[in-house]
Amino acid sequence: MTAIHDQCEVIRGWLNLGDDVYPDPVVTSWIRMAEENLSKRLRCKDMIQIDTATIEEQRVLLPNDWRALDLVRVIGGKPLRYAPRDDFYNTDEPYKSDQKYCYTIIGNYLIIGNTAAGVVNVELAYYQSIPPLGDTDTWLQLQYITLFTMETLRIASMYSIEDERTPLWTAESDRLVGDINDEHANSKASGSRLTQRHVHVRSFG
Repeated sequence: MTAIHDQCEVIRGWLNLGDDVYPDPVVTSWIRMAEENLSKRLRCKDMIQIDTATIEEQRVLLPNDWRALDLVRVIGGKPLRYAPRDDFYNTDEPYKSDQKYCYTIIGNYLIIGNTAAGVVNVELAYYQSIPPLGDTDTWLQLQYITLFTMETLRIASMYSIEDERTPLWTAESDRLVGDINDEHANSKASGSRLTQRHVHVRSFG
């Protein structure tokens, strides 16, 4: 048996329905939708991947599975800070002199400001999409089985079945996502001294 088939069996067990009613392809479609939805909502340590890329014409094509960036740094150099697009392309001081330490995002491209001449490599730490469950278990299946099951049942109730437990599945899925995200956010600062970076303030009028 495969991991995806086993999870299909779990979902059918919760619904008390057999594969004659909802065969594997149907239940798998619920699982895929659950994975897609959790990829948008979940931010945890297991999603983080680290990759390197070469800057060409101040651009880096982001990985196909990226959802959000956690850290960008020039290899052998300092981390880069995110800048909103308007600030990034602002040629007035103090923005112009600070741009080489910044990046912005346009579509699936990372735009790096004023890097050194020649080829420069950057390291990206980013949150990836949840990998699809297949023949073997994924980290979502191994680490967060309750969330995975509750979200799949919630998806099933939205599109295929009617069940009085739907509000419970929805509430539990939302609660678990919130708890996991909060735990990850807190763990990133655990044991570290927080420092405040000076922020340029624009005045109007």
